[in-house]
Amino acid sequence: MTSSIISNVAAYGAQSNIGAASVRASASISRLSSGNAINRASDDVAGLATGTSLRTQQKSLRTALANTTQGSSLLQVADGSLSQIVDILQRQKAIAVQAGSGSLTDTNRSLLNQEFQALTNEVNRIAATTSFNGVSLLSGGLGIAPTLVSTNALAASATYDTSAIGRSITVSSSTAVQAFDVVNGSSLAGTTNGRLQLTDAAGTALANGAYLNVSQAIYGQFSKFEFSNVNYGATGVGTATLTATINGTSFSGTVVSNALNAAATLSNGSTYIRMGLGAVSLTDAGAQQNSIANITNLFSRVTIQRTSTITGVDFDGTRLDGAVGHPTTGNASIRLASNGSAEVKNFRFVNTDPDAGQVRFAVDVNGKTFTAEISGTLDGLLFPFSRAQVNFFGENGSEVLSINIQGYTPTIDLLNNPSDRQAFIDALNIGFSRAGGGLNFGVGSGSSDTINVKYGSASTANIYGGQSLDVSSATAAAAASTVLDGAINQVISLRASVGALQSRFNFAGQSIQSSIESQDRARGVLLDTDVAKESTKFAAAQVQLQAGVAVLAQANLLPSNLLNLLEAGLLGGA
Repeated sequence: MTSSIISNVAAYGAQSNIGAASVRASASISRLSSGNAINRASDDVAGLATGTSLRTQQKSLRTALANTTQGSSLLQVADGSLSQIVDILQRQKAIAVQAGSGSLTDTNRSLLNQEFQALTNEVNRIAATTSFNGVSLLSGGLGIAPTLVSTNALAASATYDTSAIGRSITVSSSTAVQAFDVVNGSSLAGTTNGRLQLTDAAGTALANGAYLNVSQAIYGQFSKFEFSNVNYGATGVGTATLTATINGTSFSGTVVSNALNAAATLSNGSTYIRMGLGAVSLTDAGAQQNSIANITNLFSRVTIQRTSTITGVDFDGTRLDGAVGHPTTGNASIRLASNGSAEVKNFRFVNTDPDAGQVRFAVDVNGKTFTAEISGTLDGLLFPFSRAQVNFFGENGSEVLSINIQGYTPTIDLLNNPSDRQAFIDALNIGFSRAGGGLNFGVGSGSSDTINVKYGSASTANIYGGQSLDVSSATAAAAASTVLDGAINQVISLRASVGALQSRFNFAGQSIQSSIESQDRARGVLLDTDVAKESTKFAAAQVQLQAGVAVLAQANLLPSNLLNLLEAGLLGGA
């Protein structure tokens, strides 16, 4: 190697080795201090990808493990209430057997019947109030979530009284998302004033499947209208931005004044509402205020609602057995001024109006009472043509639960036959208790890895088979005793279903726990620092670093040694 006082190659080599040792020492310090074997993607690209995937699956499985705990807890609540119901039914069975004794008088039996009926009410109370985090567990229909339909004229129809013509008429909307009058339920589509249509960005009215993409913010009533960016026109033609608020969501669009019927398309960026605003004047501030007042008044009764089908309603084995319903929505559809699930329960008889030949029924929908007035006789032969649908209306008249029983043929006398009336009510309660797809609990990292929780209703309408029981006579007591045997067996069957689901959740939880441990072990091999191995690497890097520094110091002395040699030569020559 050539000796030089200008280039110190040995020092360069030492510096390079010191740099490499320093990088290794820094990497070891990073791994040891963080506990992560991979701190930068460049450390191990393949290991990072695989380890991250394992970590994601592990986090998903931990959530799934929590889901199994929640599912098991939910079922434990249901099982506890079912146990109480079995105890009540056993007491009712004992009362029925006692009431069947020939040694008792009807007076004695009437006293026993008081307790018997009170226990029936208690069964229904337990079935109606047993819940977990707001989810009703024993009233049937777990997970009833209406599904929006794209086109359904029958489900959107609403019957109302019009004093101007003195008779009831029916109007229908052919769309799933539509505007209705909150007082009489009439559709506002196509009217001269108050026209409201949902459109696309080009202004074309939506149809069919396009309604499925409408913003979920579009429902309920308008709460506020206001103008901004107003330009008063010198010739009476002004412009402004109109903003309307629906459920806290603002929609805005441009309005051009019109003395007859102005129009505007309001948007929130993804959904468009074309509105007929009536006369709008923007000549001055007073005219502007009057126009806002007129628009507010025009839409004060407008509510935007959705027509949805309630899946799973099933009348098999009831008085309405054979009802196939509407081809699109089946046996039931609902139109509400709100989004979310629909809890439909407690169909009941209210009263009769013999003069009008009508019977009034009621049902609870999301805690609100809906009522229906039905003519006294339902002739099944007419159903396919004009009597297929029974509408239960909410208090504002625009919300409606529609029950379609196309395909049913016998006649039911609701006005004069209490037995027919009760059978009709029981059929509705049983049919809706079967609605819904159940509750799904994710028990894995995949979207399809779920356990579905679904079982029947524990209400007396279901477990008594639609019969009304009493023990006021020996004959009635004997009949009640037989029905109670079946009811006890049915509730035991419900408990068995609940127990089977609990067992499934338990095993799923154990499987998930095992998977978490296995994946955590695999993830640790890839992503966690091997402390012993990394400590050895760090010690080696430190030794190399220290040796490099010492050697560099020696290498830096080489040029000075050459100078000494040069100096000695010069002195010798002198």
